[in-house]
Amino acid sequence: MRLLRELAAAVVLLVIVGVLARSGVGRFVLPVVGLAVVAALVALLSKRPAYPRTAVGPRTRIIESAVESADVACVECGSPATARRRYVREWVVLGVPVVLLDDGENPVCDAHRD
Repeated sequence: MRLLRELAAAVVLLVIVGVLARSGVGRFVLPVVGLAVVAALVALLSKRPAYPRTAVGPRTRIIESAVESADVACVECGSPATARRRYVREWVVLGVPVVLLDDGENPVCDAHRD
């Protein structure tokens, strides 16, 4: 289903570009859009990548840190948690996160850190 939506969006985009290319307005609009796309790519490629540069599409990262307080319980067994895992699901283009899809935190104990 998602593939069909992406294909439909690509077809609509190509139709709009085709209409602009045949009109007089396209002489001014298409170069501006082209420069904006190039500027966006330069901005994306200048950032430090969170993923490999070849990564494109939805990706998940897990960031682990120590728990500050002792009253936090493990989500798996209820014992005192020793680590806090933050997961981040993002849409990635050329290794750079572009859109945050989902995120959250899970405190875990040593037995459930695997």
